Amino acid sequence: MKQVFITYIITHFVFNVFGQIQITKPNPKLYFDAKYVTLENPTPQKPDSLIDNFHRYNTTEKQFAPYNNLGNYGTAYYSLMFNHNNFIGFKHGFNSFDLYFIQPEKIKYFNTKTPYTQLDFVFGGKEEIVGGAEFAINIRPNVNLGFSFHRNSFKGKSQHQLSIHNLFSIQNTYQSKNKRYDLKIAFIYNGIKNEENGGWSQTDVFTNPFYKKNKSFVSVHLDDASNRYNERNVNLHQQINLGKKVATQINDSTTRKIVKQAKYAIVHDFELSHWKFIYKDFEKDSSFYSSLIFDEDSTHDATKTWKLSNAIYFKNNQQDSHPKKFLFAIGAQYDFIKYQQRYTNEFTHDIQLKAKIYNQTDLAFFGYTVTAAIDLAPKYIGDFEFNFLGKLNFKKTISVALAGNVSLASPTRKQDSYLGNHYAYHTDFKKTFQVLAQAEFAWKKQLLFATIQNYFIQNYIYNDTSSLPTQYNKPLNALVVKFRKDFNTKHIYSGTELYAQWISNRDIVRLPVFAMKQTLYYKGGWISGKLNAQLGFDIMYNTNFKGNAYNPALAEFYLQNKETLKFYPIMDLFFRLQVKFTNIFFRVEHVNQGMFKQKGIFTAPNYGYLDRTFRFGVLWQFYD
Repeated sequence: MKQVFITYIITHFVFNVFGQIQITKPNPKLYFDAKYVTLENPTPQKPDSLIDNFHRYNTTEKQFAPYNNLGNYGTAYYSLMFNHNNFIGFKHGFNSFDLYFIQPEKIKYFNTKTPYTQLDFVFGGKEEIVGGAEFAINIRPNVNLGFSFHRNSFKGKSQHQLSIHNLFSIQNTYQSKNKRYDLKIAFIYNGIKNEENGGWSQTDVFTNPFYKKNKSFVSVHLDDASNRYNERNVNLHQQINLGKKVATQINDSTTRKIVKQAKYAIVHDFELSHWKFIYKDFEKDSSFYSSLIFDEDSTHDATKTWKLSNAIYFKNNQQDSHPKKFLFAIGAQYDFIKYQQRYTNEFTHDIQLKAKIYNQTDLAFFGYTVTAAIDLAPKYIGDFEFNFLGKLNFKKTISVALAGNVSLASPTRKQDSYLGNHYAYHTDFKKTFQVLAQAEFAWKKQLLFATIQNYFIQNYIYNDTSSLPTQYNKPLNALVVKFRKDFNTKHIYSGTELYAQWISNRDIVRLPVFAMKQTLYYKGGWISGKLNAQLGFDIMYNTNFKGNAYNPALAEFYLQNKETLKFYPIMDLFFRLQVKFTNIFFRVEHVNQGMFKQKGIFTAPNYGYLDRTFRFGVLWQFYD
């Protein structure tokens, strides 16, 4: 069945793409003006028909920071650059898969004149496929319905390394005809299942000729273990615009009273979610873990949360195009949380007051955004967060910005206590205090971007060599520098990303000093310029460091002192084609494997980087 499905997709693709090459003029009946907004960015945006770096299909590859996973797409990951989010209030603490999830604030709410569809697929390796679909249609001028689906199924090169993601959302927007009421509502399902093999149990995998072409013969630490993440989320955002109705001409025969210039608005956010993490291991005699605490025959650790959230805000609206207009929002959020784990069954209240003042940050000469939040719930009282951004937007697309974060946050629920079959602990940690200062420079015309971040953290929490959370009671400082410069000529594109960091205590935070990404390709037009082609390569490299080990039972990276991870530049070759609204790529990953004295790379102790692998991907966009 899989072979039939793949054959159908490829056949459909060939006829579809080369059929499109014959089109010399856009179909006049179609409107290529689909636009979308998100909760985090209410400015309407158009889907990009020319997807930059589409061949970088891996979610972690798309970030402005290098990441490593456990050798297979979809597995637990970590950033090679220091990053610390100090969110206030309740947090469950299982965050090694967050980037993969569909987040409510990133849902795309469309407005279309004709149906919009986007399909994408990536094939390669051993029964490996990444695929997705996005669809939106205005069933009425003021009502839009859309959905998105993404599936990842990567078997991996090693035993028991299968990673399956099923991510789905369905969303709806509605605006009353008089523009008094706006509604955005979405249902999100995030499902992730990963087989956990604990890494290779043999040390000569890259040097033994027997394993050169087939890593499936390498023995692993765990033969029957898995992690599952599951989340169901209903998210609702509604707004009532306050202002006078004005009679407006709709067409030659119709007038309607609409709220044309609403000065103020009342906003209500509602969220109902159920999240769970389950670790299963049916081996009784595994030496990978030091103990079995509760059950001797198998392990079934489950952590679950239920959250009911309501937030209400009062704000003023941008009534005109004046970018300097002073805007504000003030409100409160109440969360009711049920937390369940083994013998723990508790209910938590989280109450936060929030405020924001801002203008159109990217349009005003001096743009600013200031947000503040304080927690009033008994368990988290004293938690606060203050964020600021000041930005100078000069002519010629040059901008300079200063940003910062000052926060005091309680530990996550997993850092507080945990009852599992392999690990059980209870801590008495202090709140973590953080000051983050950040400077940004952007020259968009020259494709030049630079960022400097400085962290000062008191009471930093990390996982020690026994995998248990530990608090560092002295100040921790980290300085992170990110630089990006692109050159884009008629036929040559070069993109360079450089990263460097200094950390005051490398005994508790172990990351490389330097990392880089380099992209270089030739581009040109075929068939009278209607088919655009790109041929080039990516290079990724970072310096050696004593990388953290991974614990499947806790889904956590922790300190280890046995091994220094050694790296060499990794090269990927790619060929991309783009014709109208269709993009395809052919990519050979880790093409230079075996060309160095070092025959392979470990991204974490016992977890090898992927072998040389071929990938094929395609993305279609339709406006009918």
